[in-house]
Amino acid sequence: MTTMGISFTALKLRAAGLLALALLLAAVTAATMVPLPALAQGNAFGDLGVMTYNVNEGTDFLQVIGVTDSTQFLLGVGQIITQVQGTNPPERMQAVAAQILAAGPTLVSLQEVDQWYLGSFSPVTGCGAMSLEYDMLQELMDALTAQGGHYQVATQVQEIAIPPTPGLIPPSGFFCAAVTDNNVILARTDINPQIFQWSNPQSGQFAAAVSLPTPVGTVPIVRSWASLDVQFQAHTFRFIGTHLESFVAIIREAQGSELRSGPASTSLPVIVAMDSNAQAFTLPQDPTYVDFIAAGYNDVWQEIHPLLPGLTCCQSESDNNPVSQLYQRIDLILTIGNIQAQRIALFGANPSTRTPDGLWPSDHAGVAARLNVRGN
Repeated sequence: MTTMGISFTALKLRAAGLLALALLLAAVTAATMVPLPALAQGNAFGDLGVMTYNVNEGTDFLQVIGVTDSTQFLLGVGQIITQVQGTNPPERMQAVAAQILAAGPTLVSLQEVDQWYLGSFSPVTGCGAMSLEYDMLQELMDALTAQGGHYQVATQVQEIAIPPTPGLIPPSGFFCAAVTDNNVILARTDINPQIFQWSNPQSGQFAAAVSLPTPVGTVPIVRSWASLDVQFQAHTFRFIGTHLESFVAIIREAQGSELRSGPASTSLPVIVAMDSNAQAFTLPQDPTYVDFIAAGYNDVWQEIHPLLPGLTCCQSESDNNPVSQLYQRIDLILTIGNIQAQRIALFGANPSTRTPDGLWPSDHAGVAARLNVRGN
């Protein structure tokens, strides 16, 4: 039988294809936008919840990269500060806190948790006294507490630190700005210590680093890592948070190697929760990601959702794009050792999570997983 030149069999095949596509889209939505209520419920009595979240310092400093003209550099610094102010860090940290609490993780690895400083500038004396403009860690901790969360800073480590630097915002005039960029690990404080406790906080900076030349001097773009040894349900493991180099692939790969041969070189099972800046999806996969997999690490998203993209990056740096622009998966939870992956989902990727001003919580989505750590 034919209908308008198309066979009945072909219609059935086409319908089956459309149904499969619809099911796939439904699965993508379920996997990337539905919170994990069981994750929060299970922290005290069930399996471990972990999360990684790059909370966005508000800039990638693109306005000053490669700039050699002093005036353009000053204007670039002004554009950076204007952009950071436009991202409203205090309001966004409230939205980030809401996403952390929706996931309910026991441990959280945070990246780009910044302190921004502003001060006056004199052509004669240079930068004056600097005042704290935004403290994203304090703003986040305050928001977590206000929303009923129970977290403490277990450890933190500085990576990028830019000293007081002159800038220009016409017609307002000259000013100075400074920033420190930190990686942070948060730990729950409301779990019975017989079930969950941590010790041995460690941190360090990678030897492999990028240097950014500017008209006012060279700025080292250093990356860092932090770790805890954790006992959960009588099993011990190492939890590592880190943020790898974004622009220079060979430096990123060297940092990954340093991580595996350094803090991750232990007889304990290891969980790495990071903004890797190493593309796991789409293809081609970044060499740094390939190196981790070749070294025996398991990618929790790939284990649970091998056919789903799990895009985590990136909205616009201004966080104000009306339609999601996530296009790659670089925020990863990797494990090695006797650890079983159970669930994983994205947070802050749904338009409903935006702030009242229409800002995304971050330019990244958070990634939260539920794991069963079985020890050595």
